[in-house]
Amino acid sequence: MADAWKTFTNFAVSLPNRPGELARFSERLRDANINLIGLWGYAPGQEEPWISCVPESPEAFRNFASLAGLDCEEGKAMYLSADDRPGALVRTLRRIAEAGINIDAIESVASGDRFGCFIWADEDSWEQLEAALA
Repeated sequence: MADAWKTFTNFAVSLPNRPGELARFSERLRDANINLIGLWGYAPGQEEPWISCVPESPEAFRNFASLAGLDCEEGKAMYLSADDRPGALVRTLRRIAEAGINIDAIESVASGDRFGCFIWADEDSWEQLEAALA
């Protein structure tokens, strides 16, 4: 199967740094019937942790965040789905580098014979990133 890219809306949410906050956040998402395509959490050192969410429906997540009084930032993420093989990302990363785009973050996971990869870049590079991956 060929590589397939898709653009998604990403939300970064700040949560208190204490046990159970991610569980409570997940329960609130469930209760609001918000389905996520991706979820990552980071708590570097003693800083306030943040959760990165890629929902199926950005509009539903915006409404949820507003009603829940959550402080969140909205951005874009590119998602690649491709066959899992050694060096599967090399061609893609090379195209991004040759376009002069700096990647802000990357998250990748494989299951079976497929892998998925989210890539984030600076907003000013977004059109260039989309063109490099077309």
